[in-house]
Amino acid sequence: MSRNVKGQSRNVKGQTPSVPTPSVPPRVTARTSAHCGKPSQKYSSTVRDIKGQTPSVALQAKLNERSDFTEARLALTISFSISDEQRDLAALAHQFAERELRPIARAVDEADVEPQIELVHKAAELGLTAYMLPEAYGGGGIDSLVTDCLIVEELSWGDGGLGALVTSGGFFADPILEIGSEEQKARLLAPLCGPRPPLTALATTEPDHGSDAAGMTTLATRAEGGYRLRGQKTWVSNGGIAEHYIVFAQTEPGSRSRGITAFVIGLGDEGVAFGEPMRKLGDRGIVNAELFLDDVFVPDANRIGEEGQGFVGLMRTFDKSRIVLASGCVGIARAAYEYAAQYARERVQFGKPIIEHQAVGFRLADVAMRIDAARLLTWRAAEAFDRGENVTAHASMAKLYASEACMFATWAAVQTLGGWGYSREYPVEKWFRDAKLEEIWEGSSDIQRLIISRAIARGEL
Repeated sequence: MSRNVKGQSRNVKGQTPSVPTPSVPPRVTARTSAHCGKPSQKYSSTVRDIKGQTPSVALQAKLNERSDFTEARLALTISFSISDEQRDLAALAHQFAERELRPIARAVDEADVEPQIELVHKAAELGLTAYMLPEAYGGGGIDSLVTDCLIVEELSWGDGGLGALVTSGGFFADPILEIGSEEQKARLLAPLCGPRPPLTALATTEPDHGSDAAGMTTLATRAEGGYRLRGQKTWVSNGGIAEHYIVFAQTEPGSRSRGITAFVIGLGDEGVAFGEPMRKLGDRGIVNAELFLDDVFVPDANRIGEEGQGFVGLMRTFDKSRIVLASGCVGIARAAYEYAAQYARERVQFGKPIIEHQAVGFRLADVAMRIDAARLLTWRAAEAFDRGENVTAHASMAKLYASEACMFATWAAVQTLGGWGYSREYPVEKWFRDAKLEEIWEGSSDIQRLIISRAIARGEL
């Protein structure tokens, strides 16, 4: 079997099978309704406790109260209807991913730590860097998270890291939109909507405080006209190349979340320094670095919100970004699934395409099922967010399930290609490496399960 340096799959004759571009966008015209059955009847006086005795009046009332809650949950109807405009935006994103992201993804991965700033400028020409920002500041004015998810799925289908790079301005903007002043919104967001937007970043994680964000120790102390920041941040996306950073710091040591405050600093500010770009397993389309703050002066005008508001702004940002991240997981999973399924249709072993062997067919059936389930969980959370509901638990459910579905889908793609799946000539091993980050960043799978379990304990799920 001859090798193909372009990284295409081979069939049994050594020929390169064609891998057609999927229809765009996938399934976005679907309308789904979930009816969970008839509401349950309230517990009657004949209900018995564990010893066979009739429960007390207080317990009976408690059971009926839970039954009322169940009736409301069972009556829930979820409906997704994708407009022509949303379909067109998803198609635009897919086209950009196919023409600009896929062709350079392997080279960017091999280069590892080379920032792709020109790519951001290309995306800006199409409005893909600022579609989520308000029209008042020059953005696209798309405030529907469902639409955001459709676009991000397509960009991530092209490449997860590069897709995150293209839309990173929205992540920076979210805390400012949540708790910033009108002056700060105009000053900081308008440049992101231009034809050559600056790169931006959030700095939250610290060497000793990742999942426990409330325990961060970067300190902001009062100074004349502002604050002095001292501390260290790590895993800063766009670190060292972004022009502006939102840094979360503690203004009241020992108070945990109550004292966390958000500040904006600049790349060239005195006392700001960065480590070398971090070498990563995957997701190399976006550069990460450590940030060092040595007595950095921040004027009052660059404090975002009031003292102690930072953690609230950060958590609201995570409610949104975890849903968007889930849609990115769906995009990566879909890319791996489509490649593996096409390979399985054309690769022949034991006299027939391997898709007809049950072990392979069943594995890909599980992938298809998990991708659709992940997409629906993501859309449900996004629709609830658009309605203004509290989506913390549902965002965690979407992020958790989609990231683990992504990991499974990319593993299954490697497994389906067998030895070729292990080769760097093929894209599936890259998707497999990229997928691992999705289970870790913006709250690991363990943290998402913790959030969900606490919601269950409070009776919210």
